[in-house]
Amino acid sequence: MRKNIISKSILRLLGCPTPIIIRHSEYLSLITKSILILLLYVLPINSLTGQNNLDSMIIISIGEYKPSIMDANKINDIPIINDSTNKLPVRNYTISSKKINIAFDIEPIKPAQMVGEPLKKIYNALVKIGMGTYSTPYGELWFNNLRSKEALYGLRLKHLSSSATLKDYGFAGFSDNQISLNGKKFLKEHSLIGNFDYAGNALHFYGYDASINTIDEKQTYQKFNFIAANTQLLSHYSDQKRYNHDIKLGYYNLSDNYNVTENNIIALGTMQTALNNEILKVNASIDYYNYKTEKDTVNNSIVNINPNFIATGEKYRMSIGCNLTLDYVNSSKFYFYPNLDLSYNVMDEIIIPYAGIIGGIQKNSFKSISDNNPFVLSELKLLNSNKKYEVFGGIKGTLSAATSFNARVSYSNVNNMLLFVNDTKELLKNKFDVIYDDAIIINIRAEAAYQQNEKLRFNIRGEFFNYKMATEVRAWYKPQFELALSGNYNLQDKIIAKLDLFYIANQFAKSFITDTASISGQKVVINVLKGIFDANLGLEYRYTKKLAFFLNFNNIANYRYYRWINYPTQRFSLMGGLSYSF
Repeated sequence: MRKNIISKSILRLLGCPTPIIIRHSEYLSLITKSILILLLYVLPINSLTGQNNLDSMIIISIGEYKPSIMDANKINDIPIINDSTNKLPVRNYTISSKKINIAFDIEPIKPAQMVGEPLKKIYNALVKIGMGTYSTPYGELWFNNLRSKEALYGLRLKHLSSSATLKDYGFAGFSDNQISLNGKKFLKEHSLIGNFDYAGNALHFYGYDASINTIDEKQTYQKFNFIAANTQLLSHYSDQKRYNHDIKLGYYNLSDNYNVTENNIIALGTMQTALNNEILKVNASIDYYNYKTEKDTVNNSIVNINPNFIATGEKYRMSIGCNLTLDYVNSSKFYFYPNLDLSYNVMDEIIIPYAGIIGGIQKNSFKSISDNNPFVLSELKLLNSNKKYEVFGGIKGTLSAATSFNARVSYSNVNNMLLFVNDTKELLKNKFDVIYDDAIIINIRAEAAYQQNEKLRFNIRGEFFNYKMATEVRAWYKPQFELALSGNYNLQDKIIAKLDLFYIANQFAKSFITDTASISGQKVVINVLKGIFDANLGLEYRYTKKLAFFLNFNNIANYRYYRWINYPTQRFSLMGGLSYSF
């Protein structure tokens, strides 16, 4: 009973409303723990209240004491620095989009088609006939096959003659006849080309005073007969790395009325291929002719090799090479010529300056000489001209899509330049001989061309020459200035007009007079041939696609001029005729 009272007292002291019964086995342990509690709790309270006496104290052990420590909670807050700066609020903007439906219809585009232009109708043959003043009949015929993918072939015949008699001069009649056959065969990667030509050109040496000398026209008669045949094999490889080639073989025979003949055989070849996007081109030729007169025979061989390396870029083009030439007449002579050509496209083909240096042998044969001056002697001294070098430079380009121009200046050194002089051995002195002299030549040339479709075309060209001769006083029969203008106008393919104007400055002819004071007994006289101006006009009216009429006006100025001394030209002449296709 006492134990219960003690327990109740202690529980009240501890603030427990309901007593707890303590077992005996736990009594001692409880006493020990209670003493410790009193030391920590009761004594300090008594000392604070001022009570020093403790009436009763009961320690009740309620079980084994198990001390424990509460879990520590870590504060995870991150330190924050408060910024005193006021920040403007950021507004959020949104766009409320709405699709607007537009109604439209898609029209399909038709695929493009290549529409070829209709082929122009062509005819197998064209014939032209006419008649002119000075008793001048004219006739010409062309015949060709129609379009073909396999071969082309054609025939051309021409006749032009005159029975002109010029006042105070001998009979000036002439006759030109030509026959030409040509053919071209298309192979898989080649073209085989061939032609045969015949020309019979008759004339008279009319350059004498007929009032003093009465001579039968048969004694002044001269005729050239020309026969030629040529063949050519030309490749058409699309791959530039292959060896494209062009091989030609030709022969001609020329004879005249004075038992002079000339035979010529020529072989030419060109090979071209691409090397690292550049071009290697090699030209080679063998030219042999035999010139035979009643007194002498001349054999001449010219062997030439011309390799060139051609490089092109976005703006430039360069061709560099050389000419290696062997000229054999009476003895062998070897020549080396530089070959250089440079051009630079400054601006879209508008301005292209260029420069270079070239050289080579120019063959002077009986044919080339008589083509230039048909009034030459039949027996001539033949030497080839040697252009040691020609340095040139210029500028070319286009002013518009229809206009182009070219201006060029050159400086040349030529050995054995051919010149014509009057023959003094014959009584009439109406034939020409040839002489040779070295010369320094300065040439300035300018030309411009304009073309507006097929309606209007014209071309103008002017050349200036300055000759410095080594021996001769003048460059005989070589003018210092030449000017030429040609134009063509097509009015609705119905009326065609052609105009040719040309001017040749003064020329100088060499002649001799008797001079007893000189050792040779002759004295050189310089004869001045006045400048030449000539204008020719041609009109054609196409009545139908097959039938057309033409009128040609020659020497409209009606001016008698001399291309060769004592050989005046015809004055104003007119020729009319028609042409017909079938």
